[in-house]
Amino acid sequence: MFQRLLTLSLTFLLVRAAFAGGSGLNTIVVVNQLSSNSCELGNYYCERRQVPPENLLRISWPGGNIAWTPDDFQTNLVVPLLSMLSSRALTNQIDFVVLSMDIPFRIFYGSGNNSTTSALFYGLKDEAGPDYLSVTNSYAASEQIFANAHPASAPGFSFLTTIITAPSLALAKRLVDQGVTSDGLYPYQPVLLAKSSDSTRNIRYKFFDNALFNTRLCRYYTVQRTNCDSLWGQTNLLGLQTGLANLNLSPDAFAPGAMADDLTSWGGIIFGYNDQTSLISFITNGASGSYGSVNETAPIPDKFPNPQNYFYQARGFSIAECYYQSLAEPFQGLMLAEPLASPRRRLGSGKWPPLTTNSPLSGTTSLALHFSAADISQPLQQLDLFVDGKFLRTLTNLPASPANILTVSLNGYPVTCTNPPNSSLASVASNLVSALNAPAITNITKVIAFPAGDRLELHSTSTNALLEPFFYTDPVSPNSFRLYRVVMPPQSNLPALSASGLRADGAFQLHLENPASAPLTILASTNLSDWVPIFTNLASGPLDFVDTSARYFSKRFYRLAGSILDPRPALAPLGYDSFGVFKLRVDAVTSAPYILQASTDLLQWTSLTTNLAGGDLDFLDTTASAFDCRFYRAALIPPPPSPQPRVSFVSQTPAGNLIRIDNATQPYILQVSSDLFTWSSVFTNSAPGQIKTAVRTDPGSSSALTTFLTPARDSFLASPANGYRTWTMNGSIQPGSWLQITITKTNGARINLSVTNQILGGTVSNLTSQLATLINASPALQGPDGLSVQDLGLGSFQSTTFNLVARSAALDAAAIKVLFTGSPSIYKNPSRESPLNQNLSDLQPRNHLYVSAGALSLSHTLNLDTTLLPDGYHELTAVAYEGTHVHTQTRATLPITISNSPLSATLTLLDLAPTNSVTGTYHLQVSANNNTVTAIRIYSTGGLLNTISNQPSAVFTIDASFLGSGLHPFYAIVDTPFARFRTQPRYLRFQ
Repeated sequence: MFQRLLTLSLTFLLVRAAFAGGSGLNTIVVVNQLSSNSCELGNYYCERRQVPPENLLRISWPGGNIAWTPDDFQTNLVVPLLSMLSSRALTNQIDFVVLSMDIPFRIFYGSGNNSTTSALFYGLKDEAGPDYLSVTNSYAASEQIFANAHPASAPGFSFLTTIITAPSLALAKRLVDQGVTSDGLYPYQPVLLAKSSDSTRNIRYKFFDNALFNTRLCRYYTVQRTNCDSLWGQTNLLGLQTGLANLNLSPDAFAPGAMADDLTSWGGIIFGYNDQTSLISFITNGASGSYGSVNETAPIPDKFPNPQNYFYQARGFSIAECYYQSLAEPFQGLMLAEPLASPRRRLGSGKWPPLTTNSPLSGTTSLALHFSAADISQPLQQLDLFVDGKFLRTLTNLPASPANILTVSLNGYPVTCTNPPNSSLASVASNLVSALNAPAITNITKVIAFPAGDRLELHSTSTNALLEPFFYTDPVSPNSFRLYRVVMPPQSNLPALSASGLRADGAFQLHLENPASAPLTILASTNLSDWVPIFTNLASGPLDFVDTSARYFSKRFYRLAGSILDPRPALAPLGYDSFGVFKLRVDAVTSAPYILQASTDLLQWTSLTTNLAGGDLDFLDTTASAFDCRFYRAALIPPPPSPQPRVSFVSQTPAGNLIRIDNATQPYILQVSSDLFTWSSVFTNSAPGQIKTAVRTDPGSSSALTTFLTPARDSFLASPANGYRTWTMNGSIQPGSWLQITITKTNGARINLSVTNQILGGTVSNLTSQLATLINASPALQGPDGLSVQDLGLGSFQSTTFNLVARSAALDAAAIKVLFTGSPSIYKNPSRESPLNQNLSDLQPRNHLYVSAGALSLSHTLNLDTTLLPDGYHELTAVAYEGTHVHTQTRATLPITISNSPLSATLTLLDLAPTNSVTGTYHLQVSANNNTVTAIRIYSTGGLLNTISNQPSAVFTIDASFLGSGLHPFYAIVDTPFARFRTQPRYLRFQ
């Protein structure tokens, strides 16, 4: 049962907004002043994303929206952009650049084309020249804060750049809306990773399993693999990766926040002739971001988004961060996206003191700030202050404290690491990796760790987790006398339903354990009387279920319904046949072995037969006629007793006695005693064989605990990947040449299949194809312990390549071994017997650890010296940053009025209404109460519009067509020799 409590707070000036990895404060919008559509779209983006008015740059490009030269790019975009950042004091504030339609998307450069977005990301690149290594993007796969990890080969500037465009202004605005709407939705829709039949373009499929595995560890984010060419009919997807020259997409194929792309040569040619599917197709069908090549390029995976971009999105990164982190060589690719969209960001909260609206402040004023984190895994680390959209200063920062102690326990074995001075999240993660990978540790834990920014990826190298020891730290004082033993709890095959919690999107997550294979139905109710079925599970094992309709109920209860099968075999007499033989049928619902017995007195029983394979059996009792009466029964053969676990004392640690348990293959309870008579249970391991992960953080000798660890799961997750290995065949054949495969299954059974060439002019490719057909048709290889041939095709130098793929997932199934033998003229690689574990990294059980820093709440008293700001109207924005590399922003905004001098001024709308025609010319009047005015400056979207000097009152003419359709703020700054005043902003719309 869950119950949601909604509280509406009307406290004045509680403003909450969060933007993953950036916000409008960190974004520059570039518009082409010669395109009304570009101006209108840029204005629309500024309004939707709360981009400060001075963060809009106007360029004037007359040359079309397709291509330009490097000089045009430099003169018309780079130079004005860098100059604008410098003159407006925005250089250290901007991470994102949005190009608003009708700006060229590609640049003629070197041996090919660069995209405009990639050139602003890390400069112009040419892989054919002497600087070919510079095409590598060092930000890729870094999982770092972008401001701290600019590409190493960038030319002194680097921006997460996207273009927003479409065949029409309306569709471009829809792209903006799709991105903004997605923020914090925690969507349940699936991502589809589609392996097409196009072997040239489907090359990313080998990376699918890694992304699928990592996103599954994130929970509540669904990635699915599929083999298909037609995607028509697929709707409401959160993402798609495929590889086809052409594909058709259904209308509304994508949900808000979706990233979708196609690996093909000309996917980035969005305007002009293109006989392939371009990324515009994804945008017009609802995606919030896409990527495509602007140059005829070789099918190199590094030039296209790695499916790991969906894992980055599952973590909470924005679309621009996800895409650029997934691209090792983005120089030829165009990024068309709403860059700030982040469906998985988590919302914190923040508030200023409850002041009266625009209360005048003077001198030094103390203002109290308070922010709260979204949850314990996402503490708040840093608090910055912005005034009128510009960064002023950092108010507080809580990095990882020196001397904080971090402990990771793998299967109970503790590994400890202490923060050195000046630790960052990445260095903490790196230090932990070094500690976990020490040979003395990995020999015990059978776990290796890999660093990825603020994350550790843990892989189990064990080939049989049931044989690995488990450790328990008993927190007792030194020299305490303690005795230990292990006892076995009673076993149960009953299903269990547990609550995983309420998601951010209002859906409710449930976890089902079904040890039996009987169908089970989840029922829901609001009153415990009326129950409705909401899901039926036909499979055994664990299952995570999301009730997406939970958001529509204030409370809801859940229960399970189903029938648990009786595993015991049942007997049915079939009578005597004409020869006096008595016939019995044994009905068995499981494959458990059983024994059939007979008796004449119900006391003494004689075994008739044993069925080790389980299942139904018809039995003929040829001796039945020799007895006046005979009774029969069938009984399950109990499994052999599990080996008794061994308990041993390892050492005395600062945390207590370290105890080791070996040989435990069944659930057990660890008990302690001081007298051998009274025993107390201290630990229960209900799932031996699952590698447990536990963490602990302590202040150590530091005065504060600001470093935290969060495991993705309490236990390592088994791999969803199927093992495979690639073989290559080459050579020549004659009539009589042969090729054979020997397959050794994991149970030791061997299967031999062979083919012989019967024709003149035969080829190794034909012979290999015949054997592949034989393998895929073999009944002995169709079961879960079998394999199949996939991706048969021509390789280099006329060779034939193919993959052998295990039919079941995870490491155990990949232990099936294969050996090819044949005529000496056929070259086989590999030539030795090999398991199907070429993708070993994707097969090993896995877990993640996340390092974070900060506190669950940040409170700060701001002593604001108002004399450093102009008198008049201002907006204070406090930004609290999540203490992870996702760096989600939580913002709280406070409008204030400052009065440190008699100077004041008013802005009057002479002929303007709240909404006005964009084709008109209008007038504003600014009047000051002082005759010593030296200048009056009027500002709106794009910054300074005009200046009039040495007049206490001035009338400004506003050309609405210059600003473009959209919502615009207008304010003035009045200067005198002794003071400055900023008028109250007035917001007007042109349309």
